[in-house]
Parts: sequence; structure tokens; C-alpha cells
Amino acid sequence: MPDLFISYAREDRDTALALAQALQRRGIDVWWDRELTGGGDFAAEIEHNLRVAPVAIVLWSAASVRSDFVRDESGRARDMGKLVPVRISPVELPLGFGTLHTLDLLDWDGDPDDEACLALVNQVRQRLEKAGPRDVHADASARQATLAQLAGEDTLGRRRRRRRLVWGLGAAGAAAAVGLGLVGWQRLNRAEALGHLGQALEDHFASPPRLESAQSQYHSAIELDAGLATAHYFLAHLYAQLMLRGSPPPSGELLEALRADARQHFQQALDTADRLDGAQRVIARNQLALLSQTDTAAAVTRSVEVAEAGTTAGTGGAGPGPAPVRIDDTLPPRPPASVGGTAPGGTGSGAGVPDRVVEPLRPPAPPTAVIALRQRVPAPAAVAQAAHSRSEALFSADRDARLAASTSLTLDPASAAEALPSAVAQARRALRSAPQAETTRQGLTATLALLERASPSSLREVQAPLQSLLGELAASPLASATADASARLADALARSAQRRPVAYLQIARESQRPIAQALAKRLIAAGYVTPGIELIGEARAPAKPSLRAQGASDPDLARWCQRALEEAVGAPAELAVLRRAQPATDTFEIWFDKALCAPGGRSLPACGA
Repeated sequence: MPDLFISYAREDRDTALALAQALQRRGIDVWWDRELTGGGDFAAEIEHNLRVAPVAIVLWSAASVRSDFVRDESGRARDMGKLVPVRISPVELPLGFGTLHTLDLLDWDGDPDDEACLALVNQVRQRLEKAGPRDVHADASARQATLAQLAGEDTLGRRRRRRRLVWGLGAAGAAAAVGLGLVGWQRLNRAEALGHLGQALEDHFASPPRLESAQSQYHSAIELDAGLATAHYFLAHLYAQLMLRGSPPPSGELLEALRADARQHFQQALDTADRLDGAQRVIARNQLALLSQTDTAAAVTRSVEVAEAGTTAGTGGAGPGPAPVRIDDTLPPRPPASVGGTAPGGTGSGAGVPDRVVEPLRPPAPPTAVIALRQRVPAPAAVAQAAHSRSEALFSADRDARLAASTSLTLDPASAAEALPSAVAQARRALRSAPQAETTRQGLTATLALLERASPSSLREVQAPLQSLLGELAASPLASATADASARLADALARSAQRRPVAYLQIARESQRPIAQALAKRLIAAGYVTPGIELIGEARAPAKPSLRAQGASDPDLARWCQRALEEAVGAPAELAVLRRAQPATDTFEIWFDKALCAPGGRSLPACGA
């Protein structure tokens, strides 16, 4: 009676042979055949071996997913609870198999000591242990003959080399014995570590994912074998996933700790003696680059309530409700221009004015309680195409591609905002075409997590398709699994209709104030809250005009603000994203450059005295 049955398409015969040999080298009795032609007694033999083997492997490929024979064998094995699915090429799994944890042997070259192959061997052994003891005496001699044939001269050669090594050591024989013992111990550690890695992957990609258990298993694997590159690689992705989990998601010190852990494990995955495959190395380097980026400056956080539509930005407006903007009462008032002298830290033509002076602005209330900002600048074609590609990858059949897209969008909030419309469209298509596929579940999980972090303006931009998606989810097989996230999103979508974006204005000198006031009026007319104009002094002012978008703030609005700034100051403006910021609404910082209205600098007719 065999330990294991392999189901495969005849086009994948070479891979099946290499896998059978790798399993048999480790004492696992494999039943398989090189030609699956069906018919008569042969079909009966297949059915018998499939029924008696405790474990069955299916090799999913472009050929096998189309094979009725393979699908039938795999369906029977699944129903008997013995199926271990393995992808040997990046394909979408057939309907009914997407919810099963699937191992990957992508681009496997037949090396029996390959990490992915060893993980599969450990998975099979765990299944055999759970199946319990069997009567195998009838197969013992045949198995030993097979093992001897597979080992052949290679085993004899290893014995001879080992003898030569010990004899050559001479007086160091005892030390050699200790060394060989250490190697054996390391091999035992590696085998146990691979067992933990296999369990971690099963938990990580379960439906629903068991991230806490996966995290523990990854750490156990690394404790046993710190050089296990794939454990570091997947653990780094897990930490990135945790950056979006929870309601509300992590912030402050916890978020920074998760970011640091992800960076550490991507680096260790690249540094360890084990080698990731080519695609994983590229992904790890890209994610490490994103994690290593730093913000150009700390985010502006002047005192301002989350602005609601229908309210005023001061005490002089006509709108109902409390004023949404509160200027810090401890800030000194702006002195008259005739005051002489230089305040401590003051520079430039703003002499006599402290470096931090905020002038409250009192705009009228918007005409409607629902904000519909039309001042948007779409993404350039290359940016839009990159965002579309990432959103498509969230639903890819390739696990590494899904992870890379999800992690990249988690670490780059501006890119996530660009990708939202396409991601929602992809989610709806996947839900209609393959509602029970594992790729659909994982892609939807990532999309919902990104939507929960989206800014009010970004949510408003996808309002109609998002409402349709939530309705379709409620009627789908994923309804219960996504109910909490759907409820939170519906609430966030309702609140987003009232949220107004905020624009902070920073000027280098008093002579820039008339230009800033004109820009502020334009922003207010467009629906923004402008919590005063802050005089920061020349020392803090940038060399070039700058628009800084905080966190996940809508990039279309950021580009419009950038254009408005350029038109106001008559010079190109830099656009930066402060990735670490977590504002409650779309928030933008407008920084006037130190050369504007400066003696010998750039002068405009609107410059003040």
C-alpha cells in the first residue's frame, strides 16, 4: 500500500518523476504513472491506489487545470480529506480548490534539497503521521529496493568520501566527530524548522488567515534555523499586512515597530546564506527600498478640528454649528508692520515678526452640506498604468505577486490611493467570475484593508462602485467573512461626504502674505479648510515652493494644490508625500520658498512691502 498518490497531467511527466524520486529518497512510498490514458483495468488500479494512499498530491499547471482526469482524481482526494495541492506553474486554481492551502513548486529544477521541496516533504510527513500506522510489511522489500536503486553509487561514494575525511584528519579525529555531530544536529534543526515554516504558510494563507499563529510559527522556524530565508521573507510580508489590520489600524509607536520588523526581516531574507528565488529577491529589495524611505520633514499639526461641511472656519462665518478651526490661543498675534527690531529667530523681510505667526482665516460656509470637490488633476498615464498593474496583481494567481502588490500598496499610501478605483473594479470582476477562488478572497481582503485606510476624498471618488461592491459582497459566499469590514466601510463612506480637506499655508516672510491670502481664498472657494497662514521664517522655508501631502491624502487633490501653488508663486513646485503621517482627512501643506519676495530674489507684483 503506497504512502502517497500523485495526480498530474502527462505534459508534466518530468516534474512528476523528479518529485516522486525526491519523495522516495526520503523513504516515502509513491504511487504514480507516467501515462494517464484511462480505460478498463488501468482506471480500476488508479482508483484503488487513490483510495488506499493516506496522502494525495495534485500538481496544478496550465495542462492539469484543463484535465478532466486530474480534476476528477483531485476532487475525490479532496472529498476524502487527503489532498495536498501543489502549483508547478502560476495558474488560477479550478473552482472548488481555491480555498485549500496550496504549496508552490514554481520554477523548481528538480533539486531534492530545494527549500520548497523540503517544505513539501515535511508537509507529507505530517499528514502521514496524522494518518497513523499502517500495515506496510508487504511493501517493505520493494521500498528498500527502490531506495537502494535511487541511492546507487552516490551513497557508496558518500561513504568513501566520509572515510577519507576521517582518515585524513588523523589526530583531529575527535574534533571531526564533533563536527559531524554538529552537522547532523543542524540537519535536524533544519528539518524541524521547515516543519514550522510549512505550518506558518498554511496559517498565513488560510481562509480566513491565522496571522497570529503564522507569526509564531515563522519565529519558531527562525529560532531553529536563522538562515531560513523564506521564513524571513514571508514574516516581513506578514508584518506589513499587520500595518493595515485592526479597527482602527495601528498608529504611532506600534506602527513604527511593525515597519521596523518588516524592514529587518526583508534585510535578513536577502542577507542569509539561503537564497530566495529570483522573483522573491527582487520583491524583497523593492519592499526594503520602500521601508527605508524617510519623510522630508515632520507633518504640520496645528490645532484644527476635523472639518465638516456646513460649518465655518472661524467665528465670523454664517454656517451652522461650532467653528471647525481653532487657532492655538498661545500663539502670539501678528504685530503691525511698523514694529521694528528682529524677534528671536526671525529672519529676512519678516523682521520684527516672530518665526511662528498664524493669521486666522474666516471663510464663508460652503453652499451645501455635501462636499463635491471638482478641482482634481488626474494621474499621468505612467502613474495610472502602474497603479492599475498593482491592483491587478492583488488578484494574481501568483502568490508572490499578490504579496508584493499588497505590501507595496501598504507601504506607499499615495500609490494605494491611485490604485483604489482599479482595485474596486478588479474586486467586483473577481467576485462575479470566481467568488469562491482563493485569489478572490485574498484580493478582496487586501482591497478592503486599503479602502479602510483611504482618505475621505479617495472614498468619495469610488463611492458608486464601492457601494455596488458592498452590496455584491453581502450576497456572496464571502458575506460573513467580510461583514465587519463592509460595515466599517459603509460608515466611513457616509462620513466621507461631510469631510472637508485641510490646507496649511506656510510663508517665509511677511511680504509673501498677500499672495498667500489670495491662494487661501481660492482654496476656501474650492471647499478647503485653511487654518490660518503661518509665518515660519526664512530658516525653515524650503529653497523651492513645495506641496506636501500627508499620508493617504487624495493624490488628485494634491496635484491640483500643486498647480494652484505654482500659479500663485510663478514657479514650479515640488510635490512630496509624508508617508508616516496619519491625518483624519485629506491634508496638504503649502510651503512658500525663501526666494519669493526676497531682496534679490523672485519678485511678483503681489509681493507686499
